[in-house]
Amino acid sequence: MIKRLWLLGAMSLWCATTFPIVAEVLEGPRGPVEFVGLEDWTASDLFKAIKDKDPDRPFRACAAVMIRELNFPDAAAFGFIKQQEDGSMSLYTVVVGVEDSESVKYRTLGTETPDLPESWQKIQKAAEEEFYSVAAAAYVHYLLAVPETAKQLEDLSPEEVEDSTQEFAEMFGTNTESINMLRTFHDNIDKETDYALALEVVETAEAWSARFVATIVLAQFAENDASWHALAKSVIDPASQVRDVASKILEGLVRAEKTVPVQWTEARETLIALLGGTYPFAFNKILDVLVATEIDATFARELAQEKPKLLLSFVGADHDGFRKSAHKFLTTISNEDFERDVEAWAAWIDPEESDSVAP
Repeated sequence: MIKRLWLLGAMSLWCATTFPIVAEVLEGPRGPVEFVGLEDWTASDLFKAIKDKDPDRPFRACAAVMIRELNFPDAAAFGFIKQQEDGSMSLYTVVVGVEDSESVKYRTLGTETPDLPESWQKIQKAAEEEFYSVAAAAYVHYLLAVPETAKQLEDLSPEEVEDSTQEFAEMFGTNTESINMLRTFHDNIDKETDYALALEVVETAEAWSARFVATIVLAQFAENDASWHALAKSVIDPASQVRDVASKILEGLVRAEKTVPVQWTEARETLIALLGGTYPFAFNKILDVLVATEIDATFARELAQEKPKLLLSFVGADHDGFRKSAHKFLTTISNEDFERDVEAWAAWIDPEESDSVAP
C-alpha cells in the first residue's frame, strides 16, 4: 500500500516550484522505501521503473539501476536496519535521486605516472588486488582511534588487543593483515616528503590506485586545511575506489575526533559539486565534516543558497537517522531550528529570493 507523508506546512510559491513538496514513502518488498530529491520523477513511477528494470535487485542496491538504466546523473540508496520489539529485523531504505546533470561534476583526472616510494607501492598493489579489504582497513584504522575505543584498548593485554582488532576486521569486511599493513604504513610516513607528494599525486596521477594511496596519506595531516580540501575533492573522483576510501576516511576522522577548524573557502567548487548531488552517497558525511571542522557560517549559507535543493530534501526526509546530518548542519550554521519545515529552512537560506516571488 502506498503512503504519502506530506511535509510540515504549506509551501510558498517559490518553494513549491523549486523543491519537492513531499517526502514520499512507499511499501517495498523488504520494508518501507523513501524517495528523496526527486524533481520530474514521481516516487511511484520511479519505484515501478526500478522494479521493471531489475525485479530481483533490492532497493538498497538500486542506485546502479537508476544511473545505468534510467539515466539519472547520480543516485544513492541507504539501508537502515531496525530491531523490532519481537526480535525481528525490519529494513527501511532511502533512495536519493539526482536529476540535474549540471550539478553533478566529478573532478578532472590527471595524466601523469609519478614515481612512488616503495612503501606507497606496497599499499598500491594491495589496493589493486584487494580493494575492499584495504579500503575497509583504512576506515577501521580510525575506528580503533575513537577515544572511547582507544581507551578500552589501552587497558587490554596484547593478545586481547589482537582479538579486538580481529573482531573489528571481521565486522567491516577486512582482515588483521590489512589493518597491520596500514598501521605500519602510517607509522612510517615521512612528514616532509610524503605530504607534498600526496598533494601532487592526488591531483596529477592517472592511476586510481596511486590517488587511493595519496588519499590515505593526506588523512595523516589533518592539521592542514589543504588536506581537508584534497580529501573532499577525492570524494568527487571519477574512480569509485578513490571516492569510497575518501568518504570512509572523512567519516573516520570525524568519529575519531581528529578534526580541526578548517577554512573552506578555497574548496568552494568542490563543496558546490558535493552539495549539488555529486556522489550523493557521501552527502551526509560531507555535512558532518563541515560541522566538525567548524565551517564559517556565512560561507556555509552562501553554499546553501547556491545549491539548496538536495539539502532541503534531506532535512525534510522522514527517516530520523537519514535526516539528522542535514538538520545538524542547518541548525549549526543558522542558530535556528525549524525541524522538518522545509519552507522555513528555504526562507532562512535565501530570504530575499523567497520574498521576491512569494504571493
